[in-house]
Amino acid sequence: TGKSIIKTAGKRYLKIPKLGYVKTSKTGVLQNTKIKRYTVLLEPTGKYYLSLQVEISEPEKYSLTGKRVGIDVGVADLAILSNGLKYPSFNSSYFEKKAKVWQRKYARRRHLAKLLVLQDRNKRVLCPRSLESFTNWQKAQKSKAKYQAKAANQRRDYLHKLTTHLVKQYDVIAIEDLKTKNLQKNHHLAKSIANASWRMFRQMLEYKCEWYGKKLIAVDPKNTSRICSK
Repeated sequence: TGKSIIKTAGKRYLKIPKLGYVKTSKTGVLQNTKIKRYTVLLEPTGKYYLSLQVEISEPEKYSLTGKRVGIDVGVADLAILSNGLKYPSFNSSYFEKKAKVWQRKYARRRHLAKLLVLQDRNKRVLCPRSLESFTNWQKAQKSKAKYQAKAANQRRDYLHKLTTHLVKQYDVIAIEDLKTKNLQKNHHLAKSIANASWRMFRQMLEYKCEWYGKKLIAVDPKNTSRICSK
């Protein structure tokens, strides 16, 4: 992390202190902006990511449509709109299955590596092997992390597209003010709620409504499930 002296060098490169030139396709987004700080992160997948804190001008407001909508969040369907439209939750089952397979491989390989390390110690081998000298369990760990990262990235992309679409379509959006931390204490629902990403969905709606001149209303969920007698 450091204060930024980053410069855009052509269409595809950024110049970063000590690291030199880094290739990226995002230089177009940085036009007419002031880069304040930068952070280089090493992900569990083994990839490096550059995070930038950027000062930008106020985004243009979306044109008003005169439409209002209420949103009820769910598990199978992430968003059920008051006009009858439904938007499904992101399906991450494929990536979860792959991650579980590699989690089992990782656990098994690491366990075998530990046994071999102990075996070398007990036999008092001249050059005993260390746990880090075995690369197969490390490869399995990175493969597991890659599938988890793919699921997280695609879920975030899906939520960005959905929330942007909703903010463009409606001037006023009402949503239940759910306390996801309390709901996740229910072990039967915790995984489904985490996969649906209610909290991220709400956060994206909040800041996009603020950016683009729309209004978000948080409704107290008390009695919202009660059916009117009339």
